[in-house]
Amino acid sequence: MQENNLEKDTINIRVTVSDNGTAAYICIRRPEDQQECTMESLLASAREAGVVYGINEEVLKTILAKKVFDKNVKFAQGTPAVDGEDGWFEFFFDTQIDTKPKILKDGSVDYSEYGSVPAVVQGQRLVTYHPPVPCKNGVNVHGGSILAKKGKDLAKLKGKGFTIDEKGINYTAKYDGKVTFIDKRLVIDNELVIEGDVTYNTGDIEFQNDIHIRGNVCTGVCVTSQKGSIIVDGYVEQAALYAKKDVVLKNGMQGNGKGKIEAGGDVKGKFFEQAHIVCKGDVQANAIMNTTIKSGQDIIVSGKYGVIVGGSVSALRYIRANIIGNMSEVRTEIKAGADGDLFALLSQCERNKDESEKALRDVTSALEKIKLAMERLNTPDLNKKRMQLMRIKIECDTKVNELEKRLQEILDQMSKSNLAKITINKVVNPGTAISINGVKTMVTEENHHVEYARRGTGIIVYNIGE
Repeated sequence: MQENNLEKDTINIRVTVSDNGTAAYICIRRPEDQQECTMESLLASAREAGVVYGINEEVLKTILAKKVFDKNVKFAQGTPAVDGEDGWFEFFFDTQIDTKPKILKDGSVDYSEYGSVPAVVQGQRLVTYHPPVPCKNGVNVHGGSILAKKGKDLAKLKGKGFTIDEKGINYTAKYDGKVTFIDKRLVIDNELVIEGDVTYNTGDIEFQNDIHIRGNVCTGVCVTSQKGSIIVDGYVEQAALYAKKDVVLKNGMQGNGKGKIEAGGDVKGKFFEQAHIVCKGDVQANAIMNTTIKSGQDIIVSGKYGVIVGGSVSALRYIRANIIGNMSEVRTEIKAGADGDLFALLSQCERNKDESEKALRDVTSALEKIKLAMERLNTPDLNKKRMQLMRIKIECDTKVNELEKRLQEILDQMSKSNLAKITINKVVNPGTAISINGVKTMVTEENHHVEYARRGTGIIVYNIGE
């Protein structure tokens, strides 16, 4: 134990105090003469050393009675401070959810676990908040305070789809759905779950949020998610799937030339055969056969075969596959980059935006003049004119915003198309038509482990190794 310099010597008594002031010790030196220590002298020594709190007189009596000499004995104990504990949230669902599809040993993608986000029902308890435990200050042997650390109170969780009780303790689900806790936000998305197949008997399905179909989607039906994603556990036949976000098929689609998918995000599945796909994000699969695809970003075909054969696939940036085409030289169109002249589109969009902004300035100026005129004389004609100009202004505002959005889309397309290339990890067969940013070439002989990219006005092909 470390001792400070706070000590008081009498003829035969020494008092020391611990560094943190929570304990005091007394030592009686063995007397050289017949002088005896008394309780009064011990207490006086303690007071002179500043020890006034937590003195245990029974200990002092024992020291005197048993004649304990030349030994430090603790005779005073302060009250330690008790730190508070921070508030914390207790979650009643798994917050660590990985929705990324698994990559199998052969390189193929397993989508079977996709969409395994926890489901909740209305009124289900989701989270309980445990408030901070109060702290308690201590007292040292000098009678001074020992300050304790206060527990931190946490702010209420933000998000949507839940209610909080009046005390701010319990969080419960507002409606049925799936629950996530990501980036410190508690979110319940109400999800439509179809336990069986979607057929003529069930009819078309349309829902604002996510749709999860446990069975198959059969021929002739249409499934639409206006704001969310569509997940299908089974197979999809000659059906139409429309989603604001992603479309994920845990198995695949045999469209027989009539199957259709449109998505504002990604499209993923084990295979796509004789289907039509349009999406703003990526297309990922283990096989694509006789399918027409237009992807706003990449097309990635992986797995043991990782084949694209037949049909026409187009991606704004990358196309990657193991095998393209087949030995029968089935015509397969592979397009990366942009087909049209994006610079011309950009220039036209900028001109349209300038014209719309000028019209907006003109109508805004006219409205200011009407406002000044109405301050002098508010007539029905002026008010009618003002209402007409307000409608025109709203139309101009809308058009300017749309053109700004379109302008950004074109710039994004230009950025992605500048990176356009086609990568074949194994073999590309004759009969494959390659197009990169409008420049075309035909594959006339087998090429192994190659990559195609545009350079200047032509297309180059180079080996990437195994």
